[in-house]
Amino acid sequence: MKHLVRFLSLLLLAIAATPASAAANLQFHWQDEFSKDEQHRLVAWIEETDAAIATIVGPLPFTRHIFFHRRDSARGPVPWAHTQRGEQQGVHLHVDTSYTDQAFRKDWTAPHELSHLIIPYLGENYAWYAEGFASYMQYQVMGAMGVLAEEDIAARYQSRFQRAEGKYALDNLPFATAAPKLRAARQYPTMYWGGAIYFWQVNQWLASHTETNLIETIRAYVGCCRRDVSHVKELTASLDQLVSGEVFSRHMDLFRHTPGFPKFN
Repeated sequence: MKHLVRFLSLLLLAIAATPASAAANLQFHWQDEFSKDEQHRLVAWIEETDAAIATIVGPLPFTRHIFFHRRDSARGPVPWAHTQRGEQQGVHLHVDTSYTDQAFRKDWTAPHELSHLIIPYLGENYAWYAEGFASYMQYQVMGAMGVLAEEDIAARYQSRFQRAEGKYALDNLPFATAAPKLRAARQYPTMYWGGAIYFWQVNQWLASHTETNLIETIRAYVGCCRRDVSHVKELTASLDQLVSGEVFSRHMDLFRHTPGFPKFN
């Protein structure tokens, strides 16, 4: 009970400290020519996605810069995207506007890339952590948008985890050690979804042993600490402190030292 009271107090302080206007703190940049109608459609799509993130973890306490690039005749509405770090935090989205608004809403790319900005840039050595976090969050965001039902989210996690496990061939290595090798071999889905299991494991533990969960903890972190950490050790310590335990650091140790693909059953 003492841990719950402490967590709720920190959560309330975090929410109170976050500017209410931050949810709309978006700046749009048009890198190619788009018609007024296309601009309106794309802005509405990103504003909905950003609002869903704010619903889940609270508004991010900084401006997000959204860069649009035209990509015609693509195989999907968003064939390519990447985040921008540094003085300007943002996302570059290459889009094919011939696709419908619903096709954009059902695409996971914007929820994934915008979710990266919830946590700071942690460096290439922790790409598995950052991509795992964004992969885990993308379905949470799509759920908040009304695109995915809760059972759909659970099914997608299991499907992605199983597929990644089936392609993992470095059973003698801990996942954190294997991740750079997966990245070098361009086995990105295996690295992404193996990393996402870290957050899935933490959420399962919190839901089973406490009265909170991963999303509530991240929400408290965004409000209190998003600007104050720049290394995975500091991030892990902040998250542990918010739940008055060591669940984040303990699971990090498992990913660093336990050989084989992470457990998800």
